[in-house]
Amino acid sequence: MSTKTEADLEGDRRVLTLKNLMGRSLILNRPEALNALTHPMVLAMKKHLLGWQKSDLCNVVILRSNSPRAFCAGGDVVRVSSEWESGNQRGAMQFFWDEYSVNHLIASYEKPVVALLDGYTMGGGVGLSVHAAFRVATESTVFAMPETKIGFFPDVGATFFLPRMDGQTGVYLGLTGQRLKGRDLVYAGVATHFVPSERLPMLEKRLQEIDVVDYDVVNRAIEEFVAQPEAGQMEYSLADVRDAIDRCFRFNKVESIVEALRQETEAEGVVAEWAARTLEQLMGMSPSSLKLTLEQLRKGRTCSIQESFALELRLAERRLSSHDMHEGIQALLVRKSNDPQWQPPTIDAVDMQKLHAEYFETRGNYEMQFLDTANFEEYPHSYGLPSEKEVGEFVRGENPQAGDFGLTRNEVVAFFVKGSGHKIGVKEKVNWVLDRKTRLLPDSSVLQWIK
Repeated sequence: MSTKTEADLEGDRRVLTLKNLMGRSLILNRPEALNALTHPMVLAMKKHLLGWQKSDLCNVVILRSNSPRAFCAGGDVVRVSSEWESGNQRGAMQFFWDEYSVNHLIASYEKPVVALLDGYTMGGGVGLSVHAAFRVATESTVFAMPETKIGFFPDVGATFFLPRMDGQTGVYLGLTGQRLKGRDLVYAGVATHFVPSERLPMLEKRLQEIDVVDYDVVNRAIEEFVAQPEAGQMEYSLADVRDAIDRCFRFNKVESIVEALRQETEAEGVVAEWAARTLEQLMGMSPSSLKLTLEQLRKGRTCSIQESFALELRLAERRLSSHDMHEGIQALLVRKSNDPQWQPPTIDAVDMQKLHAEYFETRGNYEMQFLDTANFEEYPHSYGLPSEKEVGEFVRGENPQAGDFGLTRNEVVAFFVKGSGHKIGVKEKVNWVLDRKTRLLPDSSVLQWIK
């Protein structure tokens, strides 16, 4: 008879399971730390996910929290940093290896995974959710990837998912750590659905009743609980600055992004105020983390899902060898003085050639090993709102279903609304994209996409 280790027991305490009918729930249960992931928690999740994937008694997996405050506020980087600094480098790296392997398992899972993102969903919590086929936000959801603030970089698959967001939105979120809340996540593409938190218990019960492994059936079940937005309203905090995000964050050098933001501050109004706030955000981040992150996300656009995690494991090892990661963790999470002393201290002082050689050209000591062989260039399931890229391809006639003739606004909106099964929010987002990205041809109702 096998004896459980202390780590096994911690995993069992901190990751609970619920089995009801054909549904299986993984419940994060470390509320005093906002469900920050420890290594035993990651290993417990891996064990259950692998078991349920093989089980004929499981049709859908639900990821949720036992706390209304947080789904998961990140990984326990304080413990990881302490292990590395104490000489247990293999133990520190093993955390990332196991965490990334679970993230990849969720991305490639052979059954529907539904993540209920009620409360803080940051860092490691994003890795547990954003790769799932279904991501449900609530009015309490707060999303962020704030790693540059502690001298790290956006990991847990951010190399893959951030560059695939609309325009430069992902780069903006990855560099600044800006928070998205509630319906923001749906319009940004982070979440697939918005369900009020009071309906989550009923939604979980409904999902447990599903008697077939079928993604469309799961999607329709979630849609039964989705809340309507205010009539005709786009409840998206980035709506007024989306074009400015693309203008400023399209550059391949952090210095150029900073200069573009400074130019935006010279105007007046919402965009100028946003640019000033964004500059202030960037100036508080680790300069080397900013340059590392920008290079990482530019490379990520052409990385497969496996290549993304493999790159992140190498970057994590190099970052753990750096000054800034441990300094950032100490300043913000341990002594909480919020006064990190970055090395180098400024963006201009970071030697990009040296950084590139150290992080992207040097082979690491640890190789990523995955729990299954699945690999892809784009996510295999798409149940969120249409992306700006998809709308643009249809308007330009690059989608075969668009036909050979120009399209009117009504035709474009009708195509996406019908194709989504009349999904809530599709009409609002498509109209918003068309308002920003198209104009009418002269003396015509036909749309022309603006480059």
